[in-house]
Amino acid sequence: VAEDGVYYVSKKNETASDSFLPADLIICNADLPFATETIAKPKGVRENESKYYEERYDWNDNVDYSSGVIAFHWSVNRPCDSLNTHNVFLCAKNGDDARRSWSILRDNTQNLTKPSDPFNFYVHRACKTDDSAAPPGCDSLMVLVPCSSLVRKENLALLSREDALSGYSQQFNKDFVDLVRNAVFFRLSVLEGLQDLKNSILDEVVETPSTYANYYNVGAGVPFGLSHGLGQLSIARPGAESPDQDNLLFVGASSRPGNGVPLVLIGAKAVAKKAIQKLERMS
Repeated sequence: VAEDGVYYVSKKNETASDSFLPADLIICNADLPFATETIAKPKGVRENESKYYEERYDWNDNVDYSSGVIAFHWSVNRPCDSLNTHNVFLCAKNGDDARRSWSILRDNTQNLTKPSDPFNFYVHRACKTDDSAAPPGCDSLMVLVPCSSLVRKENLALLSREDALSGYSQQFNKDFVDLVRNAVFFRLSVLEGLQDLKNSILDEVVETPSTYANYYNVGAGVPFGLSHGLGQLSIARPGAESPDQDNLLFVGASSRPGNGVPLVLIGAKAVAKKAIQKLERMS
């Protein structure tokens, strides 16, 4: 993003420095804490100006983020009739377990050491209300397990986007993902017909914070943007207008008013009005 337009990568040109689109006003819908440290970071502020046009992955780690997510998408060869459309699994044998169940995956990914450790997760069974979600006699499940976000590393911030994402993928390695998967199987095994769910899965897609970072360039790899703590609510949340560039506006879950479809749409409407006002003043 430049003061008078945007540099971009096209199919004809392999580098962003070769393609430029002039613009009076720029609306950026990339995740705000990612954008402010990469594509919207002013020239002259970046650590390595020689790599100004190189694609990078970095984010502002001076803000608070919502929970990360490990997602399992399963194609199952039989119906899972013991599950409803929306299923929330909480672990609370006692007060200590209840507190640990929320922190065990978010605060330190190494705290989960065995499948019986307390943690909470959500399961969506689309076929309960939509027969088209799987072939007859089969089922499809999505499991969301709250987890920690990516931990920013200064050395990775200086690398190319590809190399940085490769480094961050190690924060959710195969051994840990396997442990989380087995823990979910262990918890689901108490439900009728799900004792051997592992052996009924035909196909699986796994997503982690590093996956979401790669797909969507979200800060810290979290799919829900900045958290909604008291310090990031209302006017305390980053606004639409860039503090560094007059003709740049931000929109999305990490900007004001917040995340979730209703709030993002409200924010988009507000940004559209602000954009029209800015363009009218320019004319």
